[in-house]
Amino acid sequence: MIQTKITKKRVKDHFAYALWKYLILVVASIFGWNLIYTATAYRPPRDKKVDIYFVTYGIDSDTLAAFEALAAPHFPDMEALNFLSIGMGDAEDYYGTMQLTTYVGAQEGDIYIMTRDLMRSYAESGLFVPLNDAISEGIIQLRGIDVAEVNFQISDPEYRIVERGIYAIPAKTLYGLIEYGIDNRDLYIGVTAYSQNQPNALKMVDWFIETFQTEKPQWLIEYEEQNPIPEPTDTVLPSY
Repeated sequence: MIQTKITKKRVKDHFAYALWKYLILVVASIFGWNLIYTATAYRPPRDKKVDIYFVTYGIDSDTLAAFEALAAPHFPDMEALNFLSIGMGDAEDYYGTMQLTTYVGAQEGDIYIMTRDLMRSYAESGLFVPLNDAISEGIIQLRGIDVAEVNFQISDPEYRIVERGIYAIPAKTLYGLIEYGIDNRDLYIGVTAYSQNQPNALKMVDWFIETFQTEKPQWLIEYEEQNPIPEPTDTVLPSY
């Protein structure tokens, strides 16, 4: 006769030999729940959000959240304003370059803020849309910003001129960014050609100019008198 009485010893022996099965079951349950949540979580449509990527030295999450809170009242029709950071120390930063390439390849991001060298390189590959019409129509108001240096001449692989246009807005006079710990001297703002929310992306560029175009701090004037600013083609900048 089979003995089926449950005893303390039987329970102890059961868990001693089958504990790993329960652990696997728990892990699988958590993984399955996360997978279901991720697959079913609501995501705003592309025309109801604006994704802004800073491609520079890493920016902390508190700063990115502050930008979101600052911009939100100006975009009441948007369901999400996502300010994100791709940490890239320099052009030789392998991980940062790989991350940026992955996002661009997946057509992520409505706006990218990056160095001039990167901006020009990606503009030549067709990533950014010319901003000439948005500027002439007053959607983007330059407020004194000189865009001559970003009036790029884009060529095809055979070096025939395809288009000349203003593909970015220099951020070097957006001194308000310095208050958030962002070195703005070699940063440029561009709108992606594949963005499915270009009207609000262009509006976001104007918001950046309007919000952060402030008077040049006196300490920075004095600093630059002692430390001349490198030419735009230079990639190495001394820190503030």
